[in-house]
Amino acid sequence: MASRSSRTRNMLHAVADVLAMAVIMVGVTITLWDSSHLLTSGSVRLGVPVALGVLAYLVWQGIYDEAQSRRWPAAVGEVTRAVITGAAGFSLAGFVMAVGGGARRWVVIVSVLWYVYLALHHGLRAALRLNRSRVIVAGSPRQAIAMRDALRRDRRHAYQVVGFVVDEAISRIPDQASREALGSLEQLPALVVLHDVDQVVFCMDGLTGGKFAPLARMLNRQDVQVSLTGLGDIAPRRVGINHVEGHPVISISPSVRSGWRIWVKRGVDIVVASFALLVMAPLMATVALAIRLVDGVEPIFRQQRVGKGGQLFTIYKFQTMVPEAEELKIDLTNELDGPVFKMESDPRITRIGAVLRKTSIDELPQLINVLRGDMSLVGPRPFVESEVIAAPEGFRHREVVTPGMTGQWQVSGRSDTDFSELDELDRWYVDNWSLGQDLEILAKTVPAVLRQKGAR
Repeated sequence: MASRSSRTRNMLHAVADVLAMAVIMVGVTITLWDSSHLLTSGSVRLGVPVALGVLAYLVWQGIYDEAQSRRWPAAVGEVTRAVITGAAGFSLAGFVMAVGGGARRWVVIVSVLWYVYLALHHGLRAALRLNRSRVIVAGSPRQAIAMRDALRRDRRHAYQVVGFVVDEAISRIPDQASREALGSLEQLPALVVLHDVDQVVFCMDGLTGGKFAPLARMLNRQDVQVSLTGLGDIAPRRVGINHVEGHPVISISPSVRSGWRIWVKRGVDIVVASFALLVMAPLMATVALAIRLVDGVEPIFRQQRVGKGGQLFTIYKFQTMVPEAEELKIDLTNELDGPVFKMESDPRITRIGAVLRKTSIDELPQLINVLRGDMSLVGPRPFVESEVIAAPEGFRHREVVTPGMTGQWQVSGRSDTDFSELDELDRWYVDNWSLGQDLEILAKTVPAVLRQKGAR
């Protein structure tokens, strides 16, 4: 079988944990009391099922399964949760059962030693990449190459991509990737044996059910895990599996467009924007005065932008450019691929404007737009009408939600992100919006602003 060696390794690691945890319990018991307590102590009798519970949790979380391998922070995190839960369960059961005889001290020492051992064992195993899942990616060349790259970038799991197989001629694979092409789909069962593979990831975009089903059955008989991708840009939380008369059916919940979550989002916008305006009022007044005195122009810049439903609204920003900026734009070169204009050293930006843009202080007046409901704290960036008209038709999909002061684009590099990636990031946000995602973006916004990455 292809994964026989990995199953053997997994079993050896589990056995090592069982023996180590047993040795720790015996050693602590003898040190605190004596060997006679091994059979009579209530702490030991209660500690045995707790130890089994900790191990069961780790097995359930797949920490011994190389097909679910983790990088070391994730592995140590699972150990932490397992030991804390076990210690809490022991303490609760010990209180109910009135276990005495220094049980509290015993469980503290045992839990600490369990944690140290398990964290070192699985943390080092992951850090040294001894637990990597050996993967083959299967599908069309384009999707297989993209999935290969995604697996290698995964920050939580540890994958070793052996290579990929394709459902087309090898000659159609780009030259730079051809050396990792292992063969065709028909050769897959033999390839997983040859390369001792734990998992095969199928990119369903380019496969038909007639090809996939027999291959999946054959691989499962070889104890190889089969994974699927190709549901497009859909967040996992929207995907569910149901059964209809024994047939598995994948369901995708609709994007959130109304309901209590939208009202909560609006409430957060009002509360946070009001508080921020109060706190930032002295700074904003100082900036407005500096612009008036140094640049001699109106401090607030107003411009028509495209908002929700394609409606135009007036956006507010601090003035960072010379008054004739729009007239000068015609002689400048756009350095961002696409209809959105960005330039590294834009000569139209004033000295004060350069500082305001680097620190994103020029965006603060948009808090007024948030209070008015034209914008939200988080959402796709609003653009001027001419840029929207020049963009591909699908770009207007963003208009089903309220634009925002910050969003996926801004926290992913701001101006360093090209137009196609900007569009992709905003599409993901619109299709998969959630309150949790908004909070995550807000949490990433402050570090992104402090790093000043991509700010222009």
